[in-house]
Amino acid sequence: MSSSLTDVLATLDLARVDQWHFAGEQLPAPANHILGGHISAQALLAASHTAPGRAPHSVHTYFLRPGDSRRPVDFEVVDLQEGRTFSARRVTACQDGKILMEAMSSFKVVDPRSAEVVYQPTMPRVPAPEDLPWVPPHLAESDESTAGRWTSLRWFERRVIDTETAPPARSPMWWRPDGEVPPDDPVLTASLVAYLSAVTLTEPAFVARGGVGGSSQRDHSVWFHGPAVLSDWLLYERSSPSSADSLTLANGTMFSRDGRLVCTVRQEMYFPAPRHSN
Repeated sequence: MSSSLTDVLATLDLARVDQWHFAGEQLPAPANHILGGHISAQALLAASHTAPGRAPHSVHTYFLRPGDSRRPVDFEVVDLQEGRTFSARRVTACQDGKILMEAMSSFKVVDPRSAEVVYQPTMPRVPAPEDLPWVPPHLAESDESTAGRWTSLRWFERRVIDTETAPPARSPMWWRPDGEVPPDDPVLTASLVAYLSAVTLTEPAFVARGGVGGSSQRDHSVWFHGPAVLSDWLLYERSSPSSADSLTLANGTMFSRDGRLVCTVRQEMYFPAPRHSN
């Protein structure tokens, strides 16, 4: 199993079947389950191809079935709105006629008056990424017993800063792709940001809960506030503020190195009670 940045970029280059239909190859993963962050990024790209000239504004995804990562996924885009400022699209991802995921995406025309009122949270003061030690790309690979099972997440590198072990398990991290991303493709950049935001936002939820039990991603939302520059490190502030009724919420905010807010993220995970055999 391998998943370099080159592999990831290849799978984000969707095949266009017709105006509203696309197909995307998947990446290897444990139990051959499709990664939520990956299929969400593909859905955002599929929608963007039907809204040219408009930047991603938000994406809201519901993960319904795990799918089979050994086979491609079909993406059907529905035009919900085409206004003067916003475009809205619904994307349905399927395999063998079964719906794996539903995503709602919004795209926006850049407004030159947007600088009239601007405010944002302040980026946390943290050590520079160059001053922090190397860590595995994903928390799952920190455990020797699972080493090698998550090679599908090795397309980025990161540095972790003082992770808390009690709720809300605040865990800021620096990250960047492990290679070069085309700088003139803002939609591809946003898709990689959405991808990374999903696959690493599971970590504070696991830490806050004590790292026990199986889980699945239920839904994931990203609001894009400004462009990311993937040639440099991005700071991702993560936490898990609540858990109730087997559902755990995780929050994230992402900043560029100079303190600009890139995106806000929310994700909910389902932790079913263990089944006991009679």
